[in-house]
Amino acid sequence: MTSNIVAALLGTALLSLVAAGPAQAVIILDSTWADQGGAEGAEGDGFGAAKALAMEPQFCAIMSFFDGEQIGGSGTWIGNDQDGTAYVLTAAHNFGDWDDPATWTYYTRAGTEFTGKAVHIHPNYDANSEETPGYDIAIVELDGPVEDCDTPPLLYGGSDELGQLATMVGFGSRGIGSVGQDDKYYTSQDAAAARNIIDVVEDPAPDGKGGNQLLVDFDSEDGASNVFDNSDPLPVDDYEGVLGSGDSGGSLWIETDEGWAIVGVNDWGDDAVYGSTGGFGRISPQYDWVKSIFDAHFTNE
Repeated sequence: MTSNIVAALLGTALLSLVAAGPAQAVIILDSTWADQGGAEGAEGDGFGAAKALAMEPQFCAIMSFFDGEQIGGSGTWIGNDQDGTAYVLTAAHNFGDWDDPATWTYYTRAGTEFTGKAVHIHPNYDANSEETPGYDIAIVELDGPVEDCDTPPLLYGGSDELGQLATMVGFGSRGIGSVGQDDKYYTSQDAAAARNIIDVVEDPAPDGKGGNQLLVDFDSEDGASNVFDNSDPLPVDDYEGVLGSGDSGGSLWIETDEGWAIVGVNDWGDDAVYGSTGGFGRISPQYDWVKSIFDAHFTNE
């Protein structure tokens, strides 16, 4: 994939993100939705497998952000410090221009409630620029320790993301590939997950004005919607999917020799239908920035 095509995809997706706002979405295959009981008049019944995947124990650190009316963001707990402060990895655009942790009430997957004390925005992120979505990363400090997981998740410290099978997890609105996200599919606010192959890996630009992204596309059952020439045109498995536009901080995971690790933070998505693409801020090159805020656990790869 050439840089021009990536840039074109990114520009379109950013426009979609701005239009869609921060609501989340997990969009799955029509066939999986139907096999799981989805049908006209029962649109919300087809996500049992996606919800079960999100409830697997390795994803216990995921969190939802609530604005008083609805879930509008997602994050992942990455550990507690000795003073009892919890740290949550998420997307910078969850906080608009205010950088205010009180924008949200924070809930663990198990339902424990927290308020935010501080938020750290990646210094390369510029909400007014289309060049820095790969740095759309933030870390939030919470007002107490998270104790719903025995061990904080790993953050990926290697450079072998390309072609990896990845799992994306989030809360909120849902949909299917032929339709996209739609309220009629959203009948519960529990987490859901999908899988995809990491098709493009971008290193950080030397000036910090671009790159630092992982890109995926949403392949249809017949392979007709494949976007990236270097990827298999068929769905990776029955869990193939993508996060919708404005997913707001959902985490992207791969399984390593050391255990499950977070490789990216969801930054943007486009139309959330077959052939759509999504971008994640890449974690491994941001080792020093993360460590400057909290001593999170990285893999050695």
